[in-house]
Amino acid sequence: MIDKKTLKNIQKLVGNITAENLKYVDYYISDDFGLFIPTVGFCEYAITAQHTHPTYSFVLLFSPEDNFTPVSIEILDSHYLMTAMAPYICHEEKETDSFTRYIAILISAETYEKLYKSYKDKNPEKYFWKQFLVSEDIMLYIKKFMSEYENKQPGFKDVLKNLASLITHQIIRSILGIDSLKDFYIEEFEIEKVIAYMHQNFGKKLTIANLALVANMSESHFIRTFKQETKLAPIEYLINLRINKAKKLLRSKSKTVTEIALQCGFNSSSHFSSCFTKQLDCTPSEYQNMFQNS
Repeated sequence: MIDKKTLKNIQKLVGNITAENLKYVDYYISDDFGLFIPTVGFCEYAITAQHTHPTYSFVLLFSPEDNFTPVSIEILDSHYLMTAMAPYICHEEKETDSFTRYIAILISAETYEKLYKSYKDKNPEKYFWKQFLVSEDIMLYIKKFMSEYENKQPGFKDVLKNLASLITHQIIRSILGIDSLKDFYIEEFEIEKVIAYMHQNFGKKLTIANLALVANMSESHFIRTFKQETKLAPIEYLINLRINKAKKLLRSKSKTVTEIALQCGFNSSSHFSSCFTKQLDCTPSEYQNMFQNS
């Protein structure tokens, strides 16, 4: 459940959004900056016709094929495609048979324009689905921001503010064509690609062979590298991911347990129940009932 204060901060960034609109979306926010990630379905605000944001919005796409408009630039290795939208520009995401997982980064106009003017002595252009490339290492800062928001250790608000500034600077440098230094190993990026692939295809049958192919590694090297980076074996990670997706669907109370089991890639409701109970010490139905009762 989203408390009133958090929802108010989200609305400052997104616009006239409701808690119900966010039922399929993970969010991580600070005062002037937010990350929003559709996880098991469309963001209902994003597919609202001709909606706007009071902030600058940037969408990081894990695959160029998932772009909202035809790709008009060359995609380089070790880079993500990003699109930019200026404040109060009407736009919408088209609803299709399957949702696209992406990271929407929303930055307050005041913050973005202030940092932009440290590079250019003028305001940014009126972006409308402007496409540009951003180096893969932005994901390090994004993941750290998410972790700080979730764990809320002492000093986390200052850390969030600094990380938001780092991410904003990297976006501005990328949009202006200023090269950033590559500062982490290529294998880490390959594992990030696999994790993004898992998030996008969690409901499908995924094997080690499939995932190793995405990482462009042999199966044995992939398993070893994946465990090194995540501390979990690939299949363990996938089961955890599927259960986290299922928890969000169970909380939304919009589907039956059996429907959720199949949507999240479990081959039966009994297998789903067994994995879920092992991890949370309660059945999916019991978990769902807790939210129905509340």
